[in-house]
Amino acid sequence: MTPQPSDSLEAPAAAQATVAGGATPALRSRTRAAWIGLVGVGLVAVLVFWVFEALPFQDLPAHAGLIALRHRFSQSAFEQHFFVLAPHIGPYSLFRFLGEGFVRVIGPVGAVRALATLPVIATPLALLFARRRLYDDRSPSYGFIGLALSFGLMTLLGFASYLLGVSVMLVGLTLWLELMVATDDEAPDRTRRELIVAAFAPLMFVAHGHAFVLFLLCAGVSTIATGNRFARILRIRALVPALALAGWVAWLERGATTPPGSLPVVPPLVPLFQTPAEKLGLLVTPTLMTRTGIDFIIAVVVWFFAVACTVLTVRSIRSGDGVKVAAEVRHSRALYASALALGLVFLALPHAIGWFGFVDGRLVPMVLYLALLGIRRSVLPPSFLRALDTGAPVVAATIAVLAMVASYRFQAEAAGYQQVLGRLPVNARVLNLPVDPNSDVFTAHPFVHYDKLALADRPLVVSDIWFHQGSALYPTPDNPAVRLPASYSESDLKGIDWPAYQLSDWDFVLMRTKPSAPQPTIPSAFVLEEHRGGWWLFRHTAAAHSNPAGDAHGLP
Repeated sequence: MTPQPSDSLEAPAAAQATVAGGATPALRSRTRAAWIGLVGVGLVAVLVFWVFEALPFQDLPAHAGLIALRHRFSQSAFEQHFFVLAPHIGPYSLFRFLGEGFVRVIGPVGAVRALATLPVIATPLALLFARRRLYDDRSPSYGFIGLALSFGLMTLLGFASYLLGVSVMLVGLTLWLELMVATDDEAPDRTRRELIVAAFAPLMFVAHGHAFVLFLLCAGVSTIATGNRFARILRIRALVPALALAGWVAWLERGATTPPGSLPVVPPLVPLFQTPAEKLGLLVTPTLMTRTGIDFIIAVVVWFFAVACTVLTVRSIRSGDGVKVAAEVRHSRALYASALALGLVFLALPHAIGWFGFVDGRLVPMVLYLALLGIRRSVLPPSFLRALDTGAPVVAATIAVLAMVASYRFQAEAAGYQQVLGRLPVNARVLNLPVDPNSDVFTAHPFVHYDKLALADRPLVVSDIWFHQGSALYPTPDNPAVRLPASYSESDLKGIDWPAYQLSDWDFVLMRTKPSAPQPTIPSAFVLEEHRGGWWLFRHTAAAHSNPAGDAHGLP
């Protein structure tokens, strides 16, 4: 059955004012203004990643360094001495492929700015696509929702790869739900839809493995949640190509985890669980970025609205045969069943598993996306419709402006990093010790990976590189990072046990403190090379003096 058309700006009074030729001129004008507003707010959101010099997004400097390292690796004998580059297709391949394409045009820092921009564009488009295909909702409201939810704690953590994977996954789930309904109705195009899903599913896997696993869970739940369950289960065969690819990559990882010339890197995959209060606090993270409290309040409001709309929609879809009811009812049943399943998984998951962090928190926006996507406009009272149609633009604009203002204020906190990193000579070995990586403006730890901005500009060895399939980099026996003490954790230094470090491995020590903090205590083997703001660079007395032309490296 075809969903009934829905217009986000169509209140009951406006609906009564329509004429034979279609919507009234006033309604068309409001609709056009809303779409223009969506483009305007989207432009502000995108500019957050481009107009400021210092990036507050935690992992983006690291990605800039890794993109540059991989790009120049074949010509860098120094880095070949310390690293093995062994890329193969896998859950991060799309991100690496895009990064390599961007770096050729706009450099490594420009590449990560572009990569961070993609989810802000892709998420609203994915939600608009889903609502139009599943509910024939042609309004811009879900575009505003997508913009608002594009700025959360995971954005600040720099999880651009995962966020892009989630956008791809939402498109894939939409295609899957359409296939399920076509299967129920024995639609003549169901085979074509099955082939589309079969072709698209591998893209979800190479976009991000975690997002792909979430898709598999949602696809499985939606298969049995409603409709002709037996016929739906048969359509799981459309996922065989993607599952085969995932299985082959898993076999590669098990059979060749240590590329020739590298040391085995097997981090302990110990799960870390949080308290119930900490778990509850993760619910506000879909919009949480700053310490102002504004985005916290917005998260609470969005959740209350989503829950209220969920109650109204679930009441409307409880009864009726799963095959005979309208297609949009079956879509809502599938989406809410999937949201419930992800919610239960969220409660059961640890917060981190070894190096893979924020495991449970990654599911929170997904639950919210599914709950909001499942809303049936036809069962909402006029007050709820007005809240959706006017509230979504207000929330999106507030979040975008807040991100812009916070990024402006962040520049003063980051001041000095260019001058300090500019003192690092080519082919130096740098121990990064961000004793205070936090910001007074943003939450999370934006200064953890700033050492990689120097790596983005010149060959270096830095102390913390992600050694796994995602980075495609592995250490050689000569890499000093393999001799770091177990207590070393760049993102969470509890303290510095200096005797545990082999200081002769390092030419420089880079430290980050509060700008007002006194000079940190450091072993006598190092002398102060440069200090600006909260940035301290110390040189090992046995190392050659820094390159006098270091400031000319032109860090972006």
